[in-house]
Amino acid sequence: MPHFVSTKDEIMQDMNDIASDFACLKVSALKKASRIKGIVDRVTIGPDSTVSENESEKLDNIENQQNSCNIAVSQKSVRSQNKISMQSGITFSVKKILLESENQRKEEVQKEIDRHWQHMKENGKAIQEHIAISLSHMAEERERRNKENYAYILAEERIAEQEEIRRRHERQKEVEEYRKKMKEKEELMKKIMNMKNVYGVKYHDIVILSENCKDQNSVAIILLSYAATLEELHHQIKLIDEKIKTGEVTSSDLNNMEKMVLQIDEILCMFKLEVDKINDQENVVHTHVQSTDLPKQKLKDTEIVCETVTSEQISTNDTQNNDIQKDGKMKKEKEVTENINSTNISQVTVPVLNIEENKSPTEPDESHLYEYVDKESLQIYMNSQKFLESYENSLHEFLQSTATKIFRFECQKAINIPINAISGINEQHLRDKYERLHNLLIGKSTPNVIQHPQGADFCKNILAKKIVNQGETLVSSKPKMAFPIAAVIVALWNDHSDFGDLLLSHFHKVCPFTVPVFMPKIVGQSNEDYYKLMGYKYSEDGTAEKHDKFLKRMSGLMRLYASITITSQRKGITKTNPHGLQNAWRWLAAVLNIEPRKTVSDLCATLLLDMLEVAGNALWIAYPKQFRKLLVLLSEEYYPCMQSVGCIGSGPLVRLEEFLRSSLAKGFIPSPDGQLPPNFW
Repeated sequence: MPHFVSTKDEIMQDMNDIASDFACLKVSALKKASRIKGIVDRVTIGPDSTVSENESEKLDNIENQQNSCNIAVSQKSVRSQNKISMQSGITFSVKKILLESENQRKEEVQKEIDRHWQHMKENGKAIQEHIAISLSHMAEERERRNKENYAYILAEERIAEQEEIRRRHERQKEVEEYRKKMKEKEELMKKIMNMKNVYGVKYHDIVILSENCKDQNSVAIILLSYAATLEELHHQIKLIDEKIKTGEVTSSDLNNMEKMVLQIDEILCMFKLEVDKINDQENVVHTHVQSTDLPKQKLKDTEIVCETVTSEQISTNDTQNNDIQKDGKMKKEKEVTENINSTNISQVTVPVLNIEENKSPTEPDESHLYEYVDKESLQIYMNSQKFLESYENSLHEFLQSTATKIFRFECQKAINIPINAISGINEQHLRDKYERLHNLLIGKSTPNVIQHPQGADFCKNILAKKIVNQGETLVSSKPKMAFPIAAVIVALWNDHSDFGDLLLSHFHKVCPFTVPVFMPKIVGQSNEDYYKLMGYKYSEDGTAEKHDKFLKRMSGLMRLYASITITSQRKGITKTNPHGLQNAWRWLAAVLNIEPRKTVSDLCATLLLDMLEVAGNALWIAYPKQFRKLLVLLSEEYYPCMQSVGCIGSGPLVRLEEFLRSSLAKGFIPSPDGQLPPNFW
């Protein structure tokens, strides 16, 4: 509250003071009036007052003199300090005046407040009206924009639909063009294959004519005259076969094929005339001999003379040179014929022209076989398969017995659980898996394999097969897993040598390239038998495994096998690795002694890269000089041969080349990723 505003009690006290002084005010006024009665004769108060300034000063002086006199005052005089006396003698309270002023001010403030409040109400109403109008405008603008956006979206959708229709038409057009091209290519392929069939039939006719000719020596001489042409046709057929495999045949290939058919047809016609001429001469000779009654000895002499005359008619050289030429030409003709027969002419089986009657066409030539298979490796492969076959035959009755069915199931379960859980997490984990498998094989766990005479043998065979399966499935997708599995393998191999033999046999059966053995296809062998021998898997409907999946499986098996060769022994084991690093060296040397061929070039490159990536570091440390020489030989001599027979730009060949170049440039091969450190467990 302001300092000049009196409280309620003070206001009541002032009112009492005013009432008490009212009598005194009357007396004072009358006294003053009587005093100035003789002086003032006119109006001195109010708007009609005529008092001069001098008179006013006199009156003031009189009043002042009176006020300065020692007039006795009442006890209330103290309170006169807060009062104002007028010239008329009327005294007013200051507090009352201030209170009235405050009340008046409050009223004015309240009026101002009311005025402002009313103004604010009016402004608020105007603002609300303005806001309502703005909201209306905004709603209208929003509606307009929504309509514009909707129209824009519809336009975009129409444009997108039109674009999608256009792209669909383009794709459809591309598909139609592609189908058209494929159809044309298919028709072209059919025409080429039909021409190849015609070529094969005509070539087969040449073979039949040569076999039916009565004078084989003369036929050989005649065939020799066509050797160069047949060899050139054979080369062109090979080129067309390669294009057919890649699907890159063109109309020019069809024209070339038609020309080759015309050439083989001309050769057939000429050859047929020559053979008919020879047969006619032979018939004349035999007819002449039969018409005369000569002794048998004379008949033989006549035949010899006639054959000599026939040979002289065919050859212009002397008899000695003719015999030498016959031998050389017959050998040359045989080689050409075998080369032509080696091509797959439109799936037509053309019999081999056998000049040596005592040799069967289905018997493989050992010298030819050893060009593609290392002799020592082939012997190892044959022995391991015989061992596995005899081992599994010994378990035949045990596997067929119904009494051992539950036992076999428990054994498989006891093997599968630890094998599937093997990993290189830590020493305790790996040791636990080894001990569980070892205790199972020696009969110290459940099931007890000793309760059946063949229980341990069965478990070892199942264990070896399961480990090889891990290489096909787990290691092929996670190469690091090869090292903990290899550690368990080596530990078990130390304790059970027959388990190691079984493991190698299963490796060789599933992946003969771990020997290494790259078997060629034998004459008369079906494609399915050959591919199964290579390690391909066939589905129930007879479909062969895709080549990329096959390579991936073989890569996993090779990495697991290579990991075994570089795995160190456990702590405290003084034995050497039962299948150590020398086997990795032997594998590489054996591969380099095998002649590369196109059908296995990418497989061979893949396996070489796997072996070098896994065992290359250990081999370089163990055989520093020799291993570097081997890499140089592989890079500078063997790889170019693989490249010449393989597909240029093949992924495995390119990766192998890059690895060899990098390793020789750096002078080392890094340790394989995931290899367990020495003394890990």
